Amino acid sequence: MKLSARTWRVLHAGALVVVSAIVIVGLTRVDWNRTLDALRRAQPTWLALAVLANGAILLAWAEFWRLLRPPAEIPVTYRRMFEISATASALMNTLPFGGGHASSVVLLVRRAATSQRGALSVLALDQLGEGIVKVVLFLVVALFAPLPVWMRASVTTASLAVAAWLVAMLVASRWAEELAILKSARALSALLFVALTKVAEGVAIAAVANAYGVTLSVGNTLLVLAAAILASMLPLSPGNLGTYEAGVFLAYRHVGLPPEQALSLAIAQHACFMIPSVGIGYMFLSAQTFGRRAIASR
Repeated sequence: MKLSARTWRVLHAGALVVVSAIVIVGLTRVDWNRTLDALRRAQPTWLALAVLANGAILLAWAEFWRLLRPPAEIPVTYRRMFEISATASALMNTLPFGGGHASSVVLLVRRAATSQRGALSVLALDQLGEGIVKVVLFLVVALFAPLPVWMRASVTTASLAVAAWLVAMLVASRWAEELAILKSARALSALLFVALTKVAEGVAIAAVANAYGVTLSVGNTLLVLAAAILASMLPLSPGNLGTYEAGVFLAYRHVGLPPEQALSLAIAQHACFMIPSVGIGYMFLSAQTFGRRAIASR
């Protein structure tokens, strides 16, 4: 079911209200002087590792998109797809909802010679693959320990939405050749690369925690990862600023960290995620812009 622009605006407004309430309630107990002091005590080596791990997400995502392109389309090199996916990541994390996704379609059409139907199918399958892996992750987290109360409703809603989307895509694949991957073994390979993006993100979370002298168990790392994913499922620009920190802050509080430490970890974790997610793509955009200007000036 396609939601109207008005419905999305209502959802965005509702999400902002909820996030604001969470932030206000949660941060009233934070000592900001201690939080800033905690931020300054980070070990740069671990933070650099976190940035590299988050950068690896783009490497796996590029191959994921290559696998999702319809077989009948003109083949595209991995290097070109990495440029496209990195640029798409930057745009999705900075443009208002819908703008980044629309730009991604344009990138696939112009930079990868993909048909418009093929580009739209890539984005639709991308959302499906991401959704399936996220639901599996939520189930794995629930095996380690009971989910916090505030996460249960969100996990249930997300799981039902993914199930509905899967059914819709399977039905559509009967008529759309671009969705044929759903009936082939290549779908499993594609899901593997989505899973690798979550592994990389989990490694980055553990690295940020170690940068502040916190050792997370596998279960707690997965819980924080699940919270970060839930906080980012309704895209709010720029880069889910506020929602991400709120979700991760609550997760760290649930595992027993004091408010100042939980907040410093949430802030640093989001920064280490955004640096490659936005920076690499805009480096490609800048290079293309300067390249065109140089050619035009000749």
